[in-house]
This record gives sequence, C-alpha cells and structure tokens, in this order.
Amino acid sequence: MEPGRPGQGPPGEGWTPQRRRVGPSAGWYALPVVLVLAAVIGFATVLAFLWDDSEVAEGPAAAGDPASGVTVRLKEGYGYFVYVREGGASPYACRVEAGERSGLVQLTRKNSWSASDHASYRYTATFRAPVTGDARLTCRGADGPILVTPDDTANGYLGLSLLAALGLGGLAALAFVVTFLRRSGADRRAVTTAGPYF
Repeated sequence: MEPGRPGQGPPGEGWTPQRRRVGPSAGWYALPVVLVLAAVIGFATVLAFLWDDSEVAEGPAAAGDPASGVTVRLKEGYGYFVYVREGGASPYACRVEAGERSGLVQLTRKNSWSASDHASYRYTATFRAPVTGDARLTCRGADGPILVTPDDTANGYLGLSLLAALGLGGLAALAFVVTFLRRSGADRRAVTTAGPYF
C-alpha cells in the first residue's frame, strides 16, 4: 500500500480503538446515596416533630369510677382517650379538676382511628388536657368504670415513617447492587470484545 491511502497510517503507528462504556456511569451511584439521605433526614424530621407527643403517649393509663373521679396524669395541650366498659353508656360531659383549677373539657372523636384495643373496654371520646400534672377527671353519663389513656397516635406515625425509611433504604441497596453489577458487566464485555489488535 502506498502512503496516504485510506486505512494506512503513518509508518510505525498502530491504530487502537477506544473502549466505549455501555453500562451506567459512575454518577448512578449518587442515586442510592440520595435515597439513604432522604430516608435518614425524613425519619429524623418526623422523630423531632413528634418527639414530645411520643413521650406523652408513653404516660400511664388510669381507670376508675367516673362519678367519684379518676386520677390522671396530664400534659397540657395533648390528647387523651376515654374508654368505657363494653355495652356501657358513653359520657356526655367530663370535667377536669387540678388544684384550684377546674372546668369542662370538650369531648371529640379526634384520632379515634388509632385508639388501641383494651380488653372489655371500647373507645368513646377524646379530650385535650387543659392542665399539666395530676388531675381528677369526672364524667357524667357513663354507667360503669372508665379508662383514660394518652393519645398514642404519634407512635403510629413514627412506625409508618420508620417503615418508609426502611423501604427507601432497601431501594438504595437495590439501586447500588444493580448499578455495580451493570458496571462490572459492561467492563467485562468491553475487555472481551476489544480483542487483540495487530
């Protein structure tokens, strides 16, 4: 072949094809990192927001006669569930007395969906504590013992957020493994198909 003809390089120089990657780039490793960060930051945010609610939810329950009064430990501004005996009448009015402070509390159905099951009791109402500390709760209309517990809805939200964080963590692990395997496979194919050049 004469110099300068197509396919002929300068004397003494060989031509080596450049290896082209066909798998995902290294930037794909950012995806699992982002997912892990989202899981950690999301759960930490929910935990910080609901920490006080969760602490209150761990408070003690109290049972007793609604006419003479039930001694309950309250935290002002937080919700409490009222349960009555199965088959018993629900109270239509409740009053809280703490030292010199006393007054009616509004009975609602707030967060009734998260009310826990208690043997021989059924959920009937929710009220918001007007004071902090030990207080006496009396109710009218109930014809049997009542049970008062802190509203533990916050624990349900924390459980859901933990499951969501674990789900994101699982997706992150899967994304990392898939990216690693595809990049490794692309490297092997590139080495295999490149072959020797003369």
